[in-house]
Amino acid sequence: MDLSTNILSRKIPPSLGNLSLLNELYLSTKRLEGTIPSSLGNFTNLYALFLSQNSLSGTIPTQLFNPLASLVSLDLAQNNLVGSLPSEIATLERLSELDVSENELSGEIPSSLGGCVSLEYLYMEGNFFQGSIPPSLSSLRGIQDLDLSRNNLSGQIPSFLENFSLLNLNLSFNNFEGEVPVAGVFTNASIISVVGNKKLCGGILELQLPKCTIKESKKTKMSLALILIITMVFTLVGVSMVTSLLFSCFKRKRKDQSAVSLVEDPVLKLSYGMLLKATNGFSLENFIGAGSFGSVYKGILDGDGTIVAIKVLNLQREGASRSFMAECEALANIRHRNLIKIVTSCSSVDFQGNEFKALIYEFMPNGSLEEWLHPVSKTNVDEDKLQNLNFLQRINCNQCSLCTRLSSSPVPYTYCSLRSKAKQRTS
Repeated sequence: MDLSTNILSRKIPPSLGNLSLLNELYLSTKRLEGTIPSSLGNFTNLYALFLSQNSLSGTIPTQLFNPLASLVSLDLAQNNLVGSLPSEIATLERLSELDVSENELSGEIPSSLGGCVSLEYLYMEGNFFQGSIPPSLSSLRGIQDLDLSRNNLSGQIPSFLENFSLLNLNLSFNNFEGEVPVAGVFTNASIISVVGNKKLCGGILELQLPKCTIKESKKTKMSLALILIITMVFTLVGVSMVTSLLFSCFKRKRKDQSAVSLVEDPVLKLSYGMLLKATNGFSLENFIGAGSFGSVYKGILDGDGTIVAIKVLNLQREGASRSFMAECEALANIRHRNLIKIVTSCSSVDFQGNEFKALIYEFMPNGSLEEWLHPVSKTNVDEDKLQNLNFLQRINCNQCSLCTRLSSSPVPYTYCSLRSKAKQRTS
């Protein structure tokens, strides 16, 4: 039911809760007022509820959470809601998007929010939340976008945020203090914001924060002669070290420059939700094949329409995790014309909170290497249209690259070794 962008006004009728079979409800009409009726908790099959951009008041009813175990998206933004965020929100284990921004909510961020392990988008800006960021949020390993700006949050920025693969982190205009982390997401100033926190210091240079000062105990003043002696000693040591390292630094210069370019090279970041949408829910229509540790699906990325091959690891299979790490490490360091290029990888959790790992490759549309080397004749098909490589193509070294690039099998980096076997063939 979609009633948004209309001019409906007044209160939400409690009788709306009688529509217990609804899956999606959109009421962003800009004129609704009153409280959120607790009868909406009757929507036991609901996975999308949008009540944003209204004038709803009162507290968020706890009845809204317990029955709605299937809820994936909840949008209560831009209302006049007050009180705290109920701790019962932990029951929404499948929740992927939560937006309570631009309200008048207060109190601390409930530690139970860490139970929503499938969260990818969390927006809480423009409220009156206070206290520190609870350590329990470290369990939100799949979070992509986190906005806690324009609140009254305090304490230090937790270091566990360094380990998140965030695309956007906004902590601006709060009361955070102490040193800003310098690892992980905090190395990219374009995706983080900490402005408006007057007690923060340190961080990378692009943040333009003051240096952190270390309080030292009172020490006796050293004499001028002792200072000069220490300065001369360190100067001589420094000159000798620089001289000995100049030659080695010159050799390592090119290597360091190439390493820096690889680090700074932007990597496409894909979440579980994006891959689920790209493969139409990992449907059979998109299924390409299966290998020892997983299955491969054809996917169309949202936005530019890029077609990719998505290898989903079966983590229930022993050795699948080790295979994922070994494949990532190998393909990140090897470039060859007979290897299909890896685009990116995804290590996250699905909407049920299960661990999810996938590798994303270039998609090769012309079938598998097996079909080209060993074509099977089909009835009612012209011989000219059958996939086939003649004898000269099989023994020609230049065709080896062609064979492998045509492959879209579940092991897409198979080497073409036709030339070594050419002498053994007689026909």
